[in-house]
Amino acid sequence: MTMERVDAALLLRVVQAAYLDLTTEEAVQRWGDPDITWDDLGPWNSFVFRLADGTLAGLVREVENAPKPGYFLVAGNEQTGNPTGVDPADALTAFLAEAGLEESRVLIHGSG
Repeated sequence: MTMERVDAALLLRVVQAAYLDLTTEEAVQRWGDPDITWDDLGPWNSFVFRLADGTLAGLVREVENAPKPGYFLVAGNEQTGNPTGVDPADALTAFLAEAGLEESRVLIHGSG
């Protein structure tokens, strides 16, 4: 099984796994239009997936005021609604493999 796109509302509390060199144009070509989610900073482009192991992984980027190019890769546990039990390094490895992205696309590894 490979990752499947799911509703962004499933991804609640998360851990940051990485910052990726990925443009919105490339993401749209791969996965279609982003979901738009909101927080105190405003709207975010969000692409959320369920990985083969059940981990939720999301690519998120501020729509209007992103400080630099790229997307955050965040991960969470769908059953608990938080990152409990999610290893950021494992989520990153699984996401890259299932998305067909090279390790060289990782600009910053998450702090967990």
